[in-house]
Amino acid sequence: MADKTLVILNPWAGRGTAGRRRADLEATLRQGEIDFDLVLTQARGDATEITRQGIERGYSRVVAVGGDGTINEVVNGIKAAESQSGRQASLGIIPLGTGSDFIKVLDGFTANDIAGGVRRLVEGYARPLDLGRVEVSGAGARFFINGLGMGLDAQVAAESLKLTRLKGLAVYMVAILRALANYQAHPMSIAYDELHIRRPLLFASIANGRCQGGGFWLTPHALVDDGLMDLCLVDNLRIDEIIRYIPLVMRGTHTRLKQVTMGRARSITIACAAPIPVATDGEILALDARDITVETLPGAITVWS
Repeated sequence: MADKTLVILNPWAGRGTAGRRRADLEATLRQGEIDFDLVLTQARGDATEITRQGIERGYSRVVAVGGDGTINEVVNGIKAAESQSGRQASLGIIPLGTGSDFIKVLDGFTANDIAGGVRRLVEGYARPLDLGRVEVSGAGARFFINGLGMGLDAQVAAESLKLTRLKGLAVYMVAILRALANYQAHPMSIAYDELHIRRPLLFASIANGRCQGGGFWLTPHALVDDGLMDLCLVDNLRIDEIIRYIPLVMRGTHTRLKQVTMGRARSITIACAAPIPVATDGEILALDARDITVETLPGAITVWS
């Protein structure tokens, strides 16, 4: 089974698009002469356990078919297997998600492109990429491959999960409006490198990738293999300022605003007197976090690209 691939399909990814394309996926994998087994997830969190068990049975490559949340679950399954049994596996990606933000940092990847994803499994190469590891007091630790959001952007992630009838960027735009209706910025204390910042922040984003939230280039210069996480810290803003600056974030030109602090670091600690929401790769990790620690793990996962 050393050369066999485990394909994990989240049928609900992309608001059900992934499930509807199952036949196309299987046909393309067979055309690529990939020896694979396909497993469908049934509920949130399934992909992590399916991945862990699959690697322990001998699969050497696991392909996440879905969005950033599915990729996140598979990544955590790969690291769980590595920790518990010492077995390792590489990660393949066929992006069929709502946002598919992580692949925007990988050259040549296109959302909803099954043929392109399979081609990389056949003709591509496995390269080591960095991971982030976040630990939230009371919620445990989790790995992330794209980004970590605290504050408003995590609240947006929470709201987006409730919007089951919308697709693509519309999900996140409506989620932003809902989140703004009841979110209050709280003072955050953030320490990284030699710096220590303490002030009310609308949100704090720590990212390995460049894009989050279905098209917002919060950290447009991030690299996935530099051994560092990029930071985007945004001061509290009025609603009219938020609306005015959203187009800048969608172009990645917000970094010059005086209310925005950008940075890079290997490790970061965050403390907040009031509870704040935290999301990793678009998935809610906690709604009432107060103490958060983030560490970069250079080259911690091997990805086909």
